[in-house]
Amino acid sequence: MKNFRFLGISIGILLITLISLYSFADAKGYYKAVKANQEIIIDGIGNEAFWQKARWYPIDEVYLGEANANYSGRFKAAWKDNQIYLLIEITDNNLTNSLADGFESYWQGDCVEIFIDEAQYRADHQQNHNAFTYHLMNTGEVIDIDTDNVAKIFPDTAKFQIKKNSSKYTWEIALNVYSNEYNPSVKDNSKALVQLNAGKKLGFTVAYGDNNGEGREAFYGSTPGQGDTGYLTSEKFGVLELVK
Repeated sequence: MKNFRFLGISIGILLITLISLYSFADAKGYYKAVKANQEIIIDGIGNEAFWQKARWYPIDEVYLGEANANYSGRFKAAWKDNQIYLLIEITDNNLTNSLADGFESYWQGDCVEIFIDEAQYRADHQQNHNAFTYHLMNTGEVIDIDTDNVAKIFPDTAKFQIKKNSSKYTWEIALNVYSNEYNPSVKDNSKALVQLNAGKKLGFTVAYGDNNGEGREAFYGSTPGQGDTGYLTSEKFGVLELVK
């Protein structure tokens, strides 16, 4: 009888553990990137077969401002070699170019923001490259704050194309994954590239800054509770797991 009771308790504990793990894996803010098993053409179309296996995740948490009824956002993720691929759909009235008002206003334009903490340091990264906040401008630039606390263009970090269909914009992105050895001031950062493998987990959030012509009016993200702190610290980033 004792053995049966022990077996029952053990099975109960196992079930609770499995349910907890399953719930965590499916929790909002926990994402999975599928393996890209073919060459990808970054054209803003997203017609590669592996995208059909990837799941949509909403970009609907309001980090700043108020939700706009005309906005909606979601993304899918994939990976291969040294790159994370993203397919992002944003419904917006128009794309505003803030760089026309000066480089210091870069973050106020309509832009996708990708928060990535490759080694899950979960710490401050304002003046180091333990994590990145890539601002993908709709004019083609990728901008982040460097170690001297000055915003700069980060060359060769991402390749992307945007396709418009009515008020829906599809962003297809190939993002190089770098370690904290990345330096935007040097010509060759190949030694800082990180080889990706199934099972790896990264700190990760996708966000969108919405400008309707008068500066940033709202800022949306995919990870609950992160708020407008991601450019300072990666503590509240979500988790991106690479799967086969």
